[in-house]
Amino acid sequence: MPEKIRRLTELLKEFTLEDIERIESSDRQFRALEELFRELKNPREFLKLVVINALLSYQLQMKGEEYWEAFSEFFKKRSLEAFPRFLSLYNRRFLGARLRRFERVKRCVEELFDRFSVDEIGKNLFILVDFLSECLGQKRDAKTVVFAAKMFMYGYKIAFGRYPRGLDRIEIPLDSRLKRIIPDVRQWRELSEKVGIPPLRLDGLIWVSVGGESSIPPSLKEKVERLKRALKGP
Repeated sequence: MPEKIRRLTELLKEFTLEDIERIESSDRQFRALEELFRELKNPREFLKLVVINALLSYQLQMKGEEYWEAFSEFFKKRSLEAFPRFLSLYNRRFLGARLRRFERVKRCVEELFDRFSVDEIGKNLFILVDFLSECLGQKRDAKTVVFAAKMFMYGYKIAFGRYPRGLDRIEIPLDSRLKRIIPDVRQWRELSEKVGIPPLRLDGLIWVSVGGESSIPPSLKEKVERLKRALKGP
């Protein structure tokens, strides 16, 4: 086992799932969704918006935290039909192609929520991954598809106070930030199994540790700093 992975394994085993929940709750993206749900109060419509936005969250022109905060603020008083306007304001890169993808994403997400209840998806989050990958013609480990699962996980936790089930079957959203640490999704899967943290929860912990601009709970700062040094090291 490479030294870096061995060290990460040791450090990640120090985190309980309760620790990770507290760290996820400090994520600015999580807090942005909390604000949006407080305004909307409708779990189904809230989660549809979240999943659609996650599926369009690529090649952003701003930091992810800022983008989700803009999303939250924009949709507090607007419906799904305002999405093209939101994209034209905050996600303009390749706007024509993105708007075409939006129409396809919107159809797939509406079909998902028509076919399955929020409760059914909450009992098995892999339903979302399986359905969207097939509907959009993407792999089940495609970054935007599994990122949509992660943001649904956040939104579901906010709306119902518990995590959805079926997290263990879903891969980590492998972006450039994660590839610099470990380049292969299979290696992330192996690491997840060794430390007993589902890949989506592992992503939340890594995101906040290496790049997310969030307020870490004081009692966890020392642990997070050790992890951050290991993640950024050679």
